[in-house]
Amino acid sequence: MDIPILIQKHGGSRYGVTVPDIPGCTTSGETVDRAMSNATKAIYGHVGQLVEQGKAFELKASEVEYLSREPSYADGIWALVSLDLARLDDPPLG
Repeated sequence: MDIPILIQKHGGSRYGVTVPDIPGCTTSGETVDRAMSNATKAIYGHVGQLVEQGKAFELKASEVEYLSREPSYADGIWALVSLDLARLDDPPLG
């Protein structure tokens, strides 16, 4: 499953990442590449916490064309993060 993310320049130095389809899931990075890598980790971590806490959630993937109409999502870079849904079923290590 591919989840859209939005990367926006914040404060002139870092790139902030928003995951519109997963409320509360955000991260950042010094470069666009690092922000994208951190987004993958943030998504798995966020969803993993929801699973651990037994909280209900729905994992869906909106279309970027639809999301990009939102004024707060202007002036950013859209990318897709590919998720392995089977990995979400694995119990957390530790």
